[in-house]
Amino acid sequence: MVKRIAIMIVVAALAATAYAQETKPAAAKAATKPAAAKAETKPAAAPAKAAPEPPALPVNIKIEVSITDQSGASPAARKVVTMIASDRQSTNVRSSASVPVKMTTGPTAPGMPINYRTVQINVDARPSIVPKEPNKISVNFGLEYLPTTRLSAQEESEPGLTSWNERLSVILESGKPMVISQAADPTSDRKITVEITATILK
Repeated sequence: MVKRIAIMIVVAALAATAYAQETKPAAAKAATKPAAAKAETKPAAAPAKAAPEPPALPVNIKIEVSITDQSGASPAARKVVTMIASDRQSTNVRSSASVPVKMTTGPTAPGMPINYRTVQINVDARPSIVPKEPNKISVNFGLEYLPTTRLSAQEESEPGLTSWNERLSVILESGKPMVISQAADPTSDRKITVEITATILK
């Protein structure tokens, strides 16, 4: 009887050992699941921040915009816009007027209404002195130019709407003019040239 009890105890001990060995891998596998899930939900790294803009220098910059408007052999018309802005500050000029337009074709009679057209020059600029290059200036520039139709005395009955619109950024040397754009009117031989001079005032 005692021998039988001893055999039963040994069998029970072996069964318990086998059961423990089977449950250990399952428990280890279950323990790794939360860690893996935690790794999957890790937030993405934040994007690198852009370098801050250098501080503005305590100086003023004079900006001169010259617009040369020429058609054929007619004398060129030159318009100049001058403005002053401190380093890394925006400046703008708005100029407009209404001009009468002649009627050279069709019937005319006293008391007929006169056609008017708006002409304008709008300039926007933001100068920035280039770091480590104190004699160079980066200028963000914008121009809207709506001139009269013709430079000569002859006007059309229905004048075309010649206009000029540009936005650009350019590096200038202080006090040195630069032609930044030149183009022809798509409907005539008219040519418009834009020149900029930026000068650091000391």
